[in-house]
Formats: sequence, C-alpha cells, structure tokens
Amino acid sequence: MKLAVISDIHDNIWNLQKALTMPQLQATEAMLCCGDLCSPFIIHLLGKAYTKPIHMVLGNNDGDVAAIIGNSMKYSNVHIHGEYFKSTLGGRTLAMNHYPNKARAIANNGGFDIVCYGHNHTMVNDEMVDNTLLINPGAIMGYHGGDLRDITATWLLLDTAQLKAEVYRIQTAY
Repeated sequence: MKLAVISDIHDNIWNLQKALTMPQLQATEAMLCCGDLCSPFIIHLLGKAYTKPIHMVLGNNDGDVAAIIGNSMKYSNVHIHGEYFKSTLGGRTLAMNHYPNKARAIANNGGFDIVCYGHNHTMVNDEMVDNTLLINPGAIMGYHGGDLRDITATWLLLDTAQLKAEVYRIQTAY
C-alpha cells in the first residue's frame, strides 16, 4: 500500500496545493496527516483535492478543534483521530501522533511497524527503532520556526510493502 504522509501545513495553502497536485501524491491509496493544519478551512482543501481516506491527528497549533471537526464531517473520507491514531494499513501496524518525543516512546515500546510524527519540521524518512520505522514528513509549511529560516517543504510517500519512505520536495517560489 502506498500512503502519502504530510504534516505541519500551518496554513501554507500554496505549498499544500502544489503537493496535492503532484501525481505521486494522488497515486497513493490513503493520506496520513501528522497535525498542525492550523485554520479549519485547510480541511476543505484536503477533502476536495484528495478523495481517498485521510487520517489525521491534531497538533499544537490546531486551535479551533470544533471547527476542524465540523468541517471534516462534510467529507466522508476525512477522519480526525484526536491526538493519537493507530491502525493496520497495507498489512502493517501503524501509529501516528504529532510530537517527536511521544512518537519515539511509542516506537521504543514496540508493537508497531511504522510510527509517524511531525511538530519539529525536520524530515526523517529512514530511522529504525528496533523493528519500527520512525518517520517525520517534514513541513508542508516550508519554514523552521525554531531556527527562523526557510526549509524545503517536503512530504513522504510511504510504501508499506517495502517499509520504505521516499521524500518528495515541493518547489517553492522563494
């Protein structure tokens, strides 16, 4: 199974729209979003542009949770899972949350083939913790708030059969 993994949109609709029009992303069978959409209207962009299942967790900048959930209810393919998501997709056990420290703890505890997270805007596509692939798709936003600098906007294409995540970069104007 091929999964698109995105995170930390932070209302950058321009980068999000570029990612959503990439044929590699549209060819995936489901999307995972590791949080920090920010504005509730981002749900509409996701729900209209990507019609397959979207599973998302909330991040620390998703302030209007009621509106995010309300908007998600307009799209049968959008599923908000709160702070944590766990499932079996493509024959692999998978967990997702927003925070690196919590994701690492989940990976260290075992029981999952894949653990996804976001928050720190740092792309990680190949870290193994024992038998668990620990990944962070980086930030759709294209900015690192801690360092106050532009970074490459990225997302990951996760192949569950190969247990491998491939990095995709979003071309930005700046």
